[in-house]
Amino acid sequence: MILLEENSETILLQKKLVELEKLLAQTKKKLHHEAEYNKQLEAILSEEHPVKRSKIITIKSATKIEFVNVDDIICCDADEVYTHVRLNNSRKITVAKTLSSFESLLEGHDFFRISKSHIINPSYMITLYKDRNQILLQGNIVLDIARRRRVEFLKILKH
Repeated sequence: MILLEENSETILLQKKLVELEKLLAQTKKKLHHEAEYNKQLEAILSEEHPVKRSKIITIKSATKIEFVNVDDIICCDADEVYTHVRLNNSRKITVAKTLSSFESLLEGHDFFRISKSHIINPSYMITLYKDRNQILLQGNIVLDIARRRRVEFLKILKH
């Protein structure tokens, strides 16, 4: 009788051991998949593989949310805590966001901050007045270029 109990106990222990080995194998597999996923995320964050940015951004004004194509934006002008977004169809959207928040939103697109108060889309530039440190944008928009940003801006124009 004691021998029978020891045999059944040994069988139970062997079954539990097999179950634990299966769980260990499953856990190792999940950890391997998670490690691969983390490597992919790290590669994206370190920009080995650049992330494709959407051409459509959402702009929330006081009364509505607008979906704007980034290519339609001529410039963004700061006005204290507000930003005026000027579009190529002569529309102007006023948003209760700072210019720096738009700068980060438009990062990765071809925009350049020419001063503390202005971010421009260089594709809408018509004339650069070197003697006055000003640019003329489509829609007869004349903006001043900050002296500190002028050299960097000219380098971007060459490329």
